[in-house]
Amino acid sequence: MRQAANAVRGWAEVRGRGGDCEEFFNRCAREGIGFWWAKRLDEVTWTCRVAFLDAGKVTALGQKGQWEVRLLRRGGLPGVFWKLRRRYAFLAGMAACVVVVAVLSQFIVKVEVAGNVKVPTGAILTQLRAQGVRPGAFGPGLDTRQISHAVILELPELSWMSINRHGMVAEVLVREGNPRPELMEEDEPAHIVAKYPGIITKVQATRGQQLVEKGDTVAAGDTLIGSWVDFVEPEGSAIDLGGMTVRATGKVWARTWHTLRASIPLNASAKEYTGRERTRWSLEILGRNVKIFPGGGISYERYDKITKYHTPALPDGRELPISLRREVCREYTMAESPIDVEKGEVILRAALEEQLAARVDKGDVLKTDWSVQEQNGLLVATLLAECEQEIGVTIEE
Repeated sequence: MRQAANAVRGWAEVRGRGGDCEEFFNRCAREGIGFWWAKRLDEVTWTCRVAFLDAGKVTALGQKGQWEVRLLRRGGLPGVFWKLRRRYAFLAGMAACVVVVAVLSQFIVKVEVAGNVKVPTGAILTQLRAQGVRPGAFGPGLDTRQISHAVILELPELSWMSINRHGMVAEVLVREGNPRPELMEEDEPAHIVAKYPGIITKVQATRGQQLVEKGDTVAAGDTLIGSWVDFVEPEGSAIDLGGMTVRATGKVWARTWHTLRASIPLNASAKEYTGRERTRWSLEILGRNVKIFPGGGISYERYDKITKYHTPALPDGRELPISLRREVCREYTMAESPIDVEKGEVILRAALEEQLAARVDKGDVLKTDWSVQEQNGLLVATLLAECEQEIGVTIEE
């Protein structure tokens, strides 16, 4: 701890010669000059360290007495500035760097979004950019409260937003609102129809008029449970009381058959890099791109662009609002090559199984039959599936 304090306040190392060194150190103590690391070199020569500001007092004390005191070197933080006192250009550069860092720290370099789950981060950043919150924006000039309200109006999925600036980083905290439940109009007439054709295996009609029985064959769109309900006349009465429309409810299962097909080309196009590439450098300052070596465009017909950013940072981890961008354009040509048929079959099977699962979301697959063949330059897969599933869907009148 003492060494750290001496480094901050600075020190000077002196060498004394002649007379009695004990008398010299006693005189220093009486004058209030602190010293340490005192060391005798021979009978008449010694060295010690004193505070940076006491170096002049020690040399003056030697001139008054019988000692020859010589300043050897200065150290610590004040010593560094002492060595640089005549380097005006260096000091001016340091001062300019401090000013530039202080000014640039008021600009936003990065926008971070946290708290969103369903709302894409890109959508939030797009709305923030439209309101002026982007890399290169002047932080103190942003009305964060008004910006938050404007973004929430554009994104109703958000219920709350807070924009906080930490140095050159704008931290955006959001909270998503709870989705509104779909309100079912219980009094709105509706009937249940068949989504797929099939043979009825089970019917559970809880409301409405059941129109099919087990074993009936239905087509897609046929009504399974009707919305019209007849009133039951009293026994012995010949008066027709009519009926009323209701919202039909219930479940209907059927045995269904699905035929699904998918195909991919037998010859696929693949990239082949020619080995030719071009590198372009540029600076991105406060969100604006400045080309270092301006030149013509890319003459390649087809090329991939690979961009890397190199951003310097301060010791505390904050990034500076300037980046060196390296852009590499690699030329390629397209060449056709035959696909691996076995791998193609695996891809087609996975695609058809996904389609079947989407169709039979409420039911079971009883049997499947696969076939794969080549037709007109395509690898075609066909899936025949026998299922038992719920086929009723509600349709409002």
